[in-house]
Amino acid sequence: MKRFNALFHKEWVEAWREKKLVWLPAVILLVTLLQPISLYFMPTILENSNSLPPGAVIELPIPSGAEVLAGTLSQLHTIGTAIIVLACMNVIVQERNNGSLMQLFSRPVNTATYIFSKWTMLVLLHLGAFTISYGAAWYYTNILFSDVSFSSVWKSFIIYCLWIVLVITVTLFVSTFLRRSGGVAGISILIMASIAILSTVIPDIAIYLPSSLLNLATEALNANKGNMHMGAILATTISFIALLLLTMIKQFEKSVKF
Repeated sequence: MKRFNALFHKEWVEAWREKKLVWLPAVILLVTLLQPISLYFMPTILENSNSLPPGAVIELPIPSGAEVLAGTLSQLHTIGTAIIVLACMNVIVQERNNGSLMQLFSRPVNTATYIFSKWTMLVLLHLGAFTISYGAAWYYTNILFSDVSFSSVWKSFIIYCLWIVLVITVTLFVSTFLRRSGGVAGISILIMASIAILSTVIPDIAIYLPSSLLNLATEALNANKGNMHMGAILATTISFIALLLLTMIKQFEKSVKF
C-alpha cells in the first residue's frame, strides 16, 4: 500500500507540473457549458446575423431541460472523448521513452501497482472535472430552461461516468503496446469510435454493449423512460473495463524490458 500511495502521489505531482489539473477541467467545463448557453442565445444570434432578410421573425421551439442536458452529453461524447484520449496518451509512453520507467522498476515495484496508480489518478481527475462541468451545465439549464430533477441528473451522471472510465482504460491499454503518443491517440479514438457505431451496425447485440451508454444516460434524464437492458449494459461495461485492466497488467509485464 505504501508503494501505491507513493506512485499515486507522484502522478498528482506530475499532473500539476503539466498543468493538467488546470486545463483539463477548464476545457471540459467549456465544452459542457456551450450547449445550454448557445441554445439560450441562439434566437438572438440569428436575429443579429446579416444573412436574414429584413423583417424576418425567428421562432424556435424552446427545448426542455432534459433535452438540453441530453444535447450536452452528446456534445461531450464526441469532443470530450478526444480530450480524454489526448490527456491520457502520454502517461505511460513518456516515461517509457525518457528512461524514467527503467529507474522506477529498478525498485521493488510491481506492474499492477504501477498501472493502478496511473489509472486511479486519471479516473479521479476526469470524473472530478466531469462532476464540476455537468453540475454547472445542470445549474444553467435549470435557470435558462426548465428544471431537471436531481435524481434524473444523478442517474445519467453515474451512467456516463462509466463511459469516461472506459475511454481512460482503453487509452492506457493501447499505451502498453505502442511507444508513440500519436499512435496511442489514433488507435484509441478508432477503438472508441468503433464501439460507438456498434449501435448502428449490429443494433440487436449493441443494446447490451458499452455503445449504448450514451443513450442510456440521456434516457435517464427523462423520468418517464426506462431501459430494460440497463443492468446488462452496465455489467458488460464493468466486465470489459476489468478485463482490459487485467490484460494491461499482463501485457505490461511482457513489454517492459530493461
